[in-house]
Amino acid sequence: MHFYRIDHVAQVTPDLDGQVALLEGLFGFTPVRTWDSAEEGTRGVRLEIPGSWGQAWEVLAPSGDGSALQVWLDEHGGRAGLHHIGAEVPDLGAVRAELKTRGLKPIAGGGGRWLEASLSPPERGPGVLFRMRGPGALGMCGDEDARPAAPTSGGGASLGIVGLDHVCQAFPDRDELARWYADLAGFVPVWRTPLEEHPDMADLVMNIPGSAICWEIIMPRGEDSFIERFWDRNGAAAHHVTFEVADWDRAMAACAEHDTPTFDEEEGVTDGASWRHTFIHPKHTGGVLVQLFWEERPGVWVRSDKIPADIPVAETSGT
Repeated sequence: MHFYRIDHVAQVTPDLDGQVALLEGLFGFTPVRTWDSAEEGTRGVRLEIPGSWGQAWEVLAPSGDGSALQVWLDEHGGRAGLHHIGAEVPDLGAVRAELKTRGLKPIAGGGGRWLEASLSPPERGPGVLFRMRGPGALGMCGDEDARPAAPTSGGGASLGIVGLDHVCQAFPDRDELARWYADLAGFVPVWRTPLEEHPDMADLVMNIPGSAICWEIIMPRGEDSFIERFWDRNGAAAHHVTFEVADWDRAMAACAEHDTPTFDEEEGVTDGASWRHTFIHPKHTGGVLVQLFWEERPGVWVRSDKIPADIPVAETSGT
């Protein structure tokens, strides 16, 4: 099976209107479609991400009795969070067959229009949930009969986001997961940090064919790695989502205006050009850890000082 496009990132919330207002105001997203499907158990809003080239953000909430999203919220203590990554595939039937041969367990939804499955190696436990559809089936979230959404004024300064850069997943061995995604879904390795660059982590980034966004894999190194602690709590889950901003001072001023603190800010210079990055805690974003970065020249933040990501047969992780 192969992906040919990432369609959206979806989060679930008990407060649809409040979450959409946050994404319009602080993040500067634009609502484009809205729906309420009691049959599918889903209310939702699809929002455009500035500079995203086709990848959208979807906010979902339960609708009607017996909603699977309500079950999901109940299992997560009523807390909002990232739910799935929406992807398009050339042949949904072939995907179903391939997943079953690999020990994965796809669940059909939308009257057979889409499949949902964790795509991480099954022996590692459930990971990031993907929702996949084939050509011509436009709905994946109960949004087959969506209607145009009416954007609001947004409410104050926004971060000045210019693109969704990547989704990051935690995993004990970056090369194991990279080999798996390359073979399963056609992801292409791009670069990796040298093993000794950071004391508590190492990462590897892959391109997703047909998509502007990338997939980052972070693995723990050393003692008391934050990734090890995350893995112990969450397994092979998505760790964070990263956006690029056009102007650092504007982004920080927007956070201040919206009473949104940031943490773990870092800055540096690579090849003579400056860069900065920071994080917003999930409690301020609707359950998703968000990373923001700015770079003075394209590529200096994470790429120009890295090494190609040829995947070796084995590598000592140092965990």
